[in-house]
Amino acid sequence: MKLRLPLLAATLLFAPLHAQATPVSAVLYPSGALVVEEGLFRPENGRVTVKIPAGADEGSLTFSLDKGSVTGTTSRLREDLPAPEVDAALRRLRALDTETALAQARRESLAHMRRFWSAQPAPSADDTRREKEAELLTARLESLAVKDAELALVLHNLSDERKALEKRLEALGRQNESVRECELELADAGREPVRVRWSYYLNDAGWQPRYRVQAVTDAGQVLITMDAVMRQGGGSDWKGVDVTLASSEDFRRVTPPPLPDWILGDSLASSVPRAMNVLAARAPAMRADSVAAKAAAPRDSGLRWSLGKTDIPAGAQTARPVDERRFAATFFRLIRPTEDERAWFVASLEEETMPLLPLGQASFLVDGAETARGAFRLTPGERDVSFGVDPLIGVKKNDLPTQGAENEAGIKTRQWRWKTDIVNGHDKAVTARVEAPAPILRDARMRAKAKSKPAADFQEERALYEWRLEVPALKTASVVHEVTVTSPIDASSASR
Repeated sequence: MKLRLPLLAATLLFAPLHAQATPVSAVLYPSGALVVEEGLFRPENGRVTVKIPAGADEGSLTFSLDKGSVTGTTSRLREDLPAPEVDAALRRLRALDTETALAQARRESLAHMRRFWSAQPAPSADDTRREKEAELLTARLESLAVKDAELALVLHNLSDERKALEKRLEALGRQNESVRECELELADAGREPVRVRWSYYLNDAGWQPRYRVQAVTDAGQVLITMDAVMRQGGGSDWKGVDVTLASSEDFRRVTPPPLPDWILGDSLASSVPRAMNVLAARAPAMRADSVAAKAAAPRDSGLRWSLGKTDIPAGAQTARPVDERRFAATFFRLIRPTEDERAWFVASLEEETMPLLPLGQASFLVDGAETARGAFRLTPGERDVSFGVDPLIGVKKNDLPTQGAENEAGIKTRQWRWKTDIVNGHDKAVTARVEAPAPILRDARMRAKAKSKPAADFQEERALYEWRLEVPALKTASVVHEVTVTSPIDASSASR
């Protein structure tokens, strides 16, 4: 017994050690994942071999050791060595072929036996003996029929399992029918086990947010819940992996964004009073301002969610709730009659500081009833959330005849007049916000004058007219709006 222990220790010391390496952590981005794996190896001739998915970005590979260092790497694609989950599926397919062939052979044997017993000579003339022989033959044929039905069910189940495995292999991806082996050359490597940690970027992975946006009108709240729909096609199941979700891929950006042009003023409109039409002074600069705003917007790279230990099977989608936000809100119907004769149900969020939620698909609900599906995101600069069209609000816009005006010498006049009727089909009053664009004056000599009933608020920063109306239950409210533009005869008038 004393001799056996040293022999066992020596056997363990010099036997090859190949621990099954598994992912320990992953950062999931919208399209891709930064994966870290770890394994314990015993060097052989100063080398150890690690495996990575065939679809991994080989150029992103990094290695670290608990002792020693890597002096070189050699990589090759092993087409004869599938990824673990692919290998398991292929093995089961081969087993299914054997089980199917055996079940089919048994059915053929049963068919021969049924034909044999069905072709037996006529029973004896003795009535009693004839009845017994008939009963025995019937029982034997019924038994064979039952066995045949059981084998038919077995074949049906084997066929269903084969179809499921074929779909599983398709989901796992053809690239995972092989793996990439990376052989590491180690400095001063002995025979002692070494722990190797490596990371790589997996292109066939990622996550997308999926939202449920609910308006609870009685409580004056909007509830936003976000699920993360995750996937990974690395060819092996992730079990207990420390997963972090990141909302952008800024780590892959190589060059900084360009500085936009900063354009201020316009020679044609420099003398136009600001109160007359803010767009006349800002129109050329607005395009540059929008570019600057985009470049200066908060980057998503700092927005992360840590999910902790998570299981994500290969070749499948996994959804998990990750965030929930509740906001105080006021609700109104947004109407833009010059563009669209529909009323949109909108919530205005009342929080001081708005969170940043990345772009994803959402279902929108008002008081429990789904109203729309579409894209959704939340940024610090946005407070209005639209829930789609309100079918119980009717909007009708009618152009009105223009009213004559005396023109001064050398001056021409253009006028637009319209009326919008808002019909409330709800059994309670609703708030409507009506918006119409202000005219864009591109000539410093042009003048615009607006008149409305009820009176409009001119939103200078947004260059539009706005009305806020309370529309009583089952009643109609109206807006009448008139815009008059005067300009010299030789100037071109703005038009819509």
